[in-house]
Amino acid sequence: MTEQIEQISLPNGIRVVLEPMPYVKTAAFGIFVGVGSVCETKENNGISHMIEHMLFKGTKTRSAKVLADITARLGDTVNAYTGKEYTAYYGVTIAEELYCLMEVLSDMLQYSVFEQGALSKEKGVICEEIDMYNNSPDDLVHELAQKRVWQGHPLGFQISGNKGVVRGLSRDHVLAYYRREYRPERMVLSVAGAFEKKQVTERLLELFCPQGQRASGALKREKHSFDTRYGRYYEEETGQAEGMPLRSRKTAEYKRSFSRAKRDTSQLHMNLVFPAISYLDERRYAAAVFHSVLGGSNNSLLFQKIREEEGLAYAVYSYGCPYAKEGLLHIDAVSAPSQAEAIFSYTMEVCGLLREKPVPEETLRTHKALIRTEAILSKESVQSRMEGNGRSVLLRGYVVSQEEELGKIEQITAEELQQYALSVLRPERMSICLVGEMGSAGQRLWHSFERLQETGN
Repeated sequence: MTEQIEQISLPNGIRVVLEPMPYVKTAAFGIFVGVGSVCETKENNGISHMIEHMLFKGTKTRSAKVLADITARLGDTVNAYTGKEYTAYYGVTIAEELYCLMEVLSDMLQYSVFEQGALSKEKGVICEEIDMYNNSPDDLVHELAQKRVWQGHPLGFQISGNKGVVRGLSRDHVLAYYRREYRPERMVLSVAGAFEKKQVTERLLELFCPQGQRASGALKREKHSFDTRYGRYYEEETGQAEGMPLRSRKTAEYKRSFSRAKRDTSQLHMNLVFPAISYLDERRYAAAVFHSVLGGSNNSLLFQKIREEEGLAYAVYSYGCPYAKEGLLHIDAVSAPSQAEAIFSYTMEVCGLLREKPVPEETLRTHKALIRTEAILSKESVQSRMEGNGRSVLLRGYVVSQEEELGKIEQITAEELQQYALSVLRPERMSICLVGEMGSAGQRLWHSFERLQETGN
């Protein structure tokens, strides 16, 4: 139950969120750090992602092989990912191994050695990863679209970085960034599953704040002068509201754009982008219903029109990318180049219908029921609860209960969806990104893009 969720803070400022689930036999633990590619500059783009990789390459007492052996015994679920605004380290295991999972992730976070040889090898691995994404039209069309609309701001940086920059990162640079950014105020520890609160809290104090004092390594509460080489998109640190992220960065300015990248494929990937809302905006509940109606399911307007009725594309969907101060709405379609212009036309038709009149009540009820079912299903795993709680505390400062979220979803009206469509689906603000085989579609879509700028429809 949600009332079982408890939030506390360790003496050094690390926030903790605990959700016991006594009816399961597994447990999940995660460390969420408010550091991602948005904290970077062009000169060190990719360094946050590099640190994520290096924390698996050996600590003061364990080699990379020993870490791999331990995580295998835990179930081989220990993993990590870097985002634009935060980085996460996490794992799921059986209940009796939870303390081992917590200890090994604590060791990796605080006592990784960043050995020079391992760093050199990992640069090659990351460069391969960058090539993999650049050779994947699905990934590239999203990355290129965000790069262009957020041009001039780190929100548009590729998370894995630029190969030239990655190769040039020195151990000193990586360590300096790690020590400066991995601070207790920017961390949330999240535990969900079969455990006792008292015992887990005591263990977390021992691991992350021994004797109630400041932990060593990256967890020291240190003051750092403002460094424009590494943080020019962040304002001076002057305090914050309790429980909210430490730093206040400059808002990214959305820039309307048309971009394309030719690839030797038989299909054209088209991504349409609109400026939207942040994850702190109260309209996020209307946005959730709106995305489901527009392109978030097989019953969405886009899927039914473009795939089921017209048979123009196998894949067509919409999704949101909300950030702390801004956000985007994406519409993605994959088709033969010859179908792209028709897909674009029908997409604009669907968007126009959502702006012109409220959706039917039956449609609204269907999508609210869909969201409710998906939300409840997602809460069945300890990992999803651990991740949801950790992200919520890190990004919003508190856990939003599922009951509260579903209650607000249920209250959304068709008129609110129409108002959201009117505020977000503005053709004159739309950007277009194309990746793949262009044919003559690229030029025709460019002309459509220009007409929208002139006429707004």
